[in-house]
Amino acid sequence: MEPILSKEEIADLLAAIRSGRVSTDVIDEGGRGAAPAKPAEEIDIFQVYVHDQDKGGMRIPNLDIILDTFTRNFGTTLTNQLQRTFSVHREEITTTSFQNSLLDLKNQGAIGIYSTDPLKYGCLFHLDALLAFTLLEIMLGSAIISESHALARNLTTIEINILKNMMQGICKDLQKAFRPIITMRPSLLKVENNFRLVNIVDAETEVLVTSFSFMIAGKNAGSMRLIIPYLTLEPLREKFKEIVTVAQASYTWGKVLARETLEMEATVIARSGLLEMSIRQILDMKAGDIIEIGYDPDQPLTIVVEDKPKFLAVPGERNGKKAFHVTGLYSERNGRGNAPAPLPEQEPLAGAG
Repeated sequence: MEPILSKEEIADLLAAIRSGRVSTDVIDEGGRGAAPAKPAEEIDIFQVYVHDQDKGGMRIPNLDIILDTFTRNFGTTLTNQLQRTFSVHREEITTTSFQNSLLDLKNQGAIGIYSTDPLKYGCLFHLDALLAFTLLEIMLGSAIISESHALARNLTTIEINILKNMMQGICKDLQKAFRPIITMRPSLLKVENNFRLVNIVDAETEVLVTSFSFMIAGKNAGSMRLIIPYLTLEPLREKFKEIVTVAQASYTWGKVLARETLEMEATVIARSGLLEMSIRQILDMKAGDIIEIGYDPDQPLTIVVEDKPKFLAVPGERNGKKAFHVTGLYSERNGRGNAPAPLPEQEPLAGAG
């Protein structure tokens, strides 16, 4: 009996026929009329573009930016919640089938099932045994002086319930990370230690798997995986493309800093003269001394902004208070004795020369 082709083999064969790599000409017994055979080529059914560091990460453009934001937020959340300095690093993004992604977990640790409303299918977060037991030790009061070890057993129901509070915090960090793309409302539906009971999509459905490593005080604390179906993110593909690049983000921050700088306060001084005195002269000063400052009343004052001369002005009075009238810009080259560059005309002050 001839073997039955699988769905993948049929798709592979049809693609090869359409591209001309497989001939459909009838071959007679003598071999006449047959087109020359072409060497077989490897076909990537999923058309996954492999990135140097993030395998499969290019399937959803800029997904790594979103996940890096989640990594930073989640590391901060763990540090604040457990009062331990956590260092979280995103390692890679790969593609596989949903069934294989679960088999890779080897039924160890804990897996949280999350909804991603309004998106379909949801996602999974898996804590390996080492990370799960490390977090449990911290939450139960351990000092974590020595390196943690994963116990050779499944998590109990009580331990699963203890981990739920920490895994619930993932929702808020995931929501913040995806905010530039969509207003997601993730929620933790269930935490399982029996992975055979986990089923959010069909076994052969393509999923994106992201790995995260955890360190505490320079020691390995375990790893976590995010498993999310490609079909969950595929409707947002165009929005992922619109995420600003690093250069655009820098330009935006530059405008923000420039705008906020204009609101900063600065010290402005109207200076009529500048003296140089020795320490002895200053110490010898007493009441009644007259100090000449060399100020020419016919010359304008120097307006100093944060110790830098910027304008020239004449003193006067306005509304019963002392004031000065800016007459031009200060120039190091021209000095106070030359005509300054004029500014727009203002209402004259009383007593101004």
